Amino acid sequence: MKKYKYILLSIILFIFIKNIDIVISSSSEASILFFDKIFVSIFPFIILIDVLLFFNYQEFLKKIFGKILSKIFNIDENISIIFILSILTGTPTNSIYIKEMLDNNQIDINTANKILLFSYFQSIPFVIGTIGVKLYNSLKIGIIIWIFILLNNILIGLYIRNYNATIKQIIYKKKNKISLLNTIKESILKGINTSYDIIGNLIIFTIIINLIKKYIIINPIILSILSGLLEITNGVNQIYLLNLDLTIKISLTIFILSFSGLSIIFQTFSILSNYKIDIKRILITRLVFSIITTILFIIINYCFKLII
Repeated sequence: MKKYKYILLSIILFIFIKNIDIVISSSSEASILFFDKIFVSIFPFIILIDVLLFFNYQEFLKKIFGKILSKIFNIDENISIIFILSILTGTPTNSIYIKEMLDNNQIDINTANKILLFSYFQSIPFVIGTIGVKLYNSLKIGIIIWIFILLNNILIGLYIRNYNATIKQIIYKKKNKISLLNTIKESILKGINTSYDIIGNLIIFTIIINLIKKYIIINPIILSILSGLLEITNGVNQIYLLNLDLTIKISLTIFILSFSGLSIIFQTFSILSNYKIDIKRILITRLVFSIITTILFIIINYCFKLII
């Protein structure tokens, strides 16, 4: 087995060296895309969201939506905070909240798998700011896409409503609250670390996609979808560049964002690596409901002309 592993690694090394020009150009392409379209819209909102959390804004939201969410999804009211925070901060932060509850023995693994299934949200600034405003020059398009991402998670939550989950008594330990200034400082560092993570994944998957394009002839539409299933940022940008009707572009974008991309999903698995996460169930469920959500968008758009 080790022999085959080293053979495979040698082949990968050879491909990278032989195609060093593609590696370099892909890294440059991904970096330009990141700083031009992503960083400028995401970074300020990372700080804003941390300021909101500093003032316990999530508790305010829980008081408003907690009981409703617990009844809709058949989950404990306190666990509904994960759903709310995931909406605010996006993935893979949902797995961070889940890991904290697992580490503190506040939920069991069944509950973790359940809430993980329907808490995959792309960040609001990325969807509305980067995709809607920066790419399509339309706030309306960004909002519509985000609403269907929300709908996708709600549909999954309803589908697994009766999925077995054990709720334990949740006891919160009061933490020493740091100052607002330190919160902002930590938020800036978190924003930088998040940016490193995003651009790192973007570069890796851009290189992979460009190498595939060199050695395999693939239809541009299929290639864009494949790119999005691997890494959403690159995929969404490639879909935008396609010579297609706007409605089709938005439909494909909703499909990719609803699935979330293997890059993001694997990040959550990495964070929760100490626990038995049902990878197969997550991948299949999200893929199926991504298709359902896209079909719903096409039908609703046909009836009500959301995108003209």
